Amino acid sequence: MSNLNRRSFIQYAAVGLAAAKTTYLNAEEHVMTDQPPSNAPRDTDVLVYGSTPGGVGAAVEAARRGERVVLACPKRHPGGMTASGLCTTDAVRRHLFGGFVEEVISLIRTHYLDVLGADHPEWELCRDGWFYEPSVAEAAFREAIERQEKLEWLPGHWLTAARVDGSRVTSVTLHDAQEREVCVTARTFIDCSYEGDLAARAGVPCRVGREGREEFGESLAGIHYMNWRTGQEIETPQSGEPSIGIQAYCARGIVTDDPKHRIPIEKPRTYDQHFQDYAPLINDFKTGRVTKLSRILPTRRMPHNRFEVNGNIEELTSANCPGVSWAWPEADRHMRAELDRFHIDHAAGLWYFMQHDPHVPEDIAANARRFGLHGEEFVDNGHWPWQIYVRQARRIKGRKILTQHSFTVDPKTGRTPQVPYPIALGEYSFDVHPCHDRRWVVDGFMEGVLWYPRKAEGPARPGQIPYGAMLPKRLDNLLVPVALSCTHIAMSVLRMEPVWMTTGQVAGLAAATAHEQRLDVANIDPTPLSKELGILTEPTARVS
Repeated sequence: MSNLNRRSFIQYAAVGLAAAKTTYLNAEEHVMTDQPPSNAPRDTDVLVYGSTPGGVGAAVEAARRGERVVLACPKRHPGGMTASGLCTTDAVRRHLFGGFVEEVISLIRTHYLDVLGADHPEWELCRDGWFYEPSVAEAAFREAIERQEKLEWLPGHWLTAARVDGSRVTSVTLHDAQEREVCVTARTFIDCSYEGDLAARAGVPCRVGREGREEFGESLAGIHYMNWRTGQEIETPQSGEPSIGIQAYCARGIVTDDPKHRIPIEKPRTYDQHFQDYAPLINDFKTGRVTKLSRILPTRRMPHNRFEVNGNIEELTSANCPGVSWAWPEADRHMRAELDRFHIDHAAGLWYFMQHDPHVPEDIAANARRFGLHGEEFVDNGHWPWQIYVRQARRIKGRKILTQHSFTVDPKTGRTPQVPYPIALGEYSFDVHPCHDRRWVVDGFMEGVLWYPRKAEGPARPGQIPYGAMLPKRLDNLLVPVALSCTHIAMSVLRMEPVWMTTGQVAGLAAATAHEQRLDVANIDPTPLSKELGILTEPTARVS
């Protein structure tokens, strides 16, 4: 059962469910009385950058082991996408996950049992704790952080510099929203940002974009078209060539049709700029290609009359913004803020278009007008997610690399490859959203899409993640458990939050182990780490 404080968690979650204009905990409220002033230098054992689920897992595990930990993040909320509209802990084979993943799921499950009960009609919507409202997920991660006395959380802090001496990172510089500088020195550094920002600032070489087929012999790599209905590849002259284009991001809003909590979706001031992306739908309606709202704005119901909205991997127009994501990985603070706004405005404008444009068939428009933003989610961000869905960004060049072959069964052995020092499993389908927009379709299919609707029947199988995939080649005290060393195709499996929560927790234990042994994390024996945490490294095993 979870080590998290169940009573406090339920209190936090209940606040959010009850009050439309109250945040769960403002970032300013999370200040321990013995913390130094916000801009004072810190000297700590472990610096974790990024309060993504992987970052929280790393920070919590290190703090549990007695390490002094600073967890810094540019966002003012913990939990990354899990608490910002990604309302499921994506896994095809849930039995392969334990450790911190099961702790968080258990806490969420207990919350819904307490507030709903197993006999409630909505109990099934939480899928035993694997599906949840963003506010409930955020409460879980906040509680995980606040239970650790040796963990200091610095929300709203951007990493602006990293200093390196030889083979070691020595310190980082952070800036808050008021541009106050904070310098943090540490023994071990863990980069859990989606973008690999700490690694990049420390000079770690990274991959951005898509490798071609030839580089690693990956059949699915590079420019790629497929008929996802049949699973057949569509060959074009450019198929397999490398590309700077990465898969689309989106803003995953939370909507409701409950009048008590429904906030009207307003026309964004940039609507005319985005209209060119919606205009092709007019012909889609005329030809009968689109006949339902759910094709453009697919919704999935959650407890308390909330619906999550995702970009549709199967459609030519949706909340996805193909092409816009290409600039994100290496963009800095202010450009990312602009891209954040672009994705939110695109989603808001698409809803407004579907609700009000006269070219939209009335039955579709009437269905769209049922919905508005939920008044109890993202209350300090205009009820839009505070984190857009960064599906992939940088990937470090590490001491080991994961490729398509890492998740493909070898006919000779009947299994995915065994690796040296496995610390976790990558587990999902090959899953890539469009990389180019609908102007680049071939036979009606978007470029870049890699999609198997029956995920468990797709070609990807669970594969081992080597410890070396978290280790940059030339730095001995830096671990990167999110922006792992992998190809674009491998990242399509690894990019799921349960995987990153697992690798993050392993990184936290590695930092504590290195300190105890007076070594750097690159020099420890990682063999015992996963077993100690109850994390599986064999694809056919089950969590006991």
